[in-house]
Amino acid sequence: MTAPAQHDTQAPPASSRLAALRGTCMGAAVLLIVQFGLGMGVNLYVTLPARTSFLSTVFGSAVLAGHAVVALALLGAAIAALVRAIRTRRAVAFTSVGLAAILAAAAAGASFAGHQSNGASLAMALATAMAMFCYLAAIFSLR
Repeated sequence: MTAPAQHDTQAPPASSRLAALRGTCMGAAVLLIVQFGLGMGVNLYVTLPARTSFLSTVFGSAVLAGHAVVALALLGAAIAALVRAIRTRRAVAFTSVGLAAILAAAAAGASFAGHQSNGASLAMALATAMAMFCYLAAIFSLR
């Protein structure tokens, strides 16, 4: 008598889901590069007004407004990457840390908009670098 064949209850993730996750991580990485460039432009060439509301500060300059809009798109891409990573059960740690780094950069950006401190600017740049590393590592790990 032979035992019935046991089937693996956990099927490997479909290649299309992995391709979608790779694409989302690549999109996040490209948005991070654009965001970094816009942020450097704001830091070097835009004078932020003192003692104004956050929204009037952000939308007082076209470059800073573009930076804020790209930040929202980046946040959406980071959330989408994490959801896709959870669904495929791959690169969850990288996409989680990437999203956390983007949120840290956003918090530092809000602080920079209010106080224009060098520390907040450095924190934004370092958090962006960490997020970039995470999304590139996620892409590499999905091969």
